Amino acid sequence: MSSVLITAATRWEAGPLAKALGLPASGDGRWEGLACGRRVVLLKTGMGAAKTRDLLERDCAAGDYGLVLSAGLCGAMQPGVKTGDIVADAQDVEFDSVTTLKETAEALGLPFHFGKILHTNLVLKPEMKRKLGTENRVLACDMETAAVRRWSGGRAPVIGLRVVLDEIDEAVPPDAPESEHPGALARYALSHVAELPLLVRTGLRSARAMKRLSIFIRAYLETT
Repeated sequence: MSSVLITAATRWEAGPLAKALGLPASGDGRWEGLACGRRVVLLKTGMGAAKTRDLLERDCAAGDYGLVLSAGLCGAMQPGVKTGDIVADAQDVEFDSVTTLKETAEALGLPFHFGKILHTNLVLKPEMKRKLGTENRVLACDMETAAVRRWSGGRAPVIGLRVVLDEIDEAVPPDAPESEHPGALARYALSHVAELPLLVRTGLRSARAMKRLSIFIRAYLETT
């Protein structure tokens, strides 16, 4: 079977994926091993298009992979798309792979949506999510999938495979700590005291959502 590359922006997203797939760490922000009968490489890219592009251009060749998954959290941009729902942007991907995504969700009993993921460079407020969702007819937004697709340049199929964190009328903190170091987390909390309740609530929802996405991706890879 061909190798799979999975990208995730933060350790909060990459960690649950590595655990679910049983991938050992092979460097800082890199996990690699056999999972679901194939070689899987998982990279923590950092948040945003620029960090994602720079890491992939430095460390990866798209031609080495038969499938690339841009995985992690996203924000809903349509009513009815709920926290914990799985979202797939599978532009220019073979029909068999697209069908398997839906079948995997049905087998797991998970809410699932096909649609376009809009790129954004910042965390969108509810009013902007609603406005851009209507104008662009997009399902969700994230900060990395577009960069992964540009890096691939058609040399490998790219699927944006995300789980919804915030619904269309919900707000999340405008930024988030990427580091897991206790000192960095403490400094971040002290500088965002007014947002602590929202930060805690968002963190708990993020963990639950990523657990669901991790289960989904493992099941998907087992059937492809």
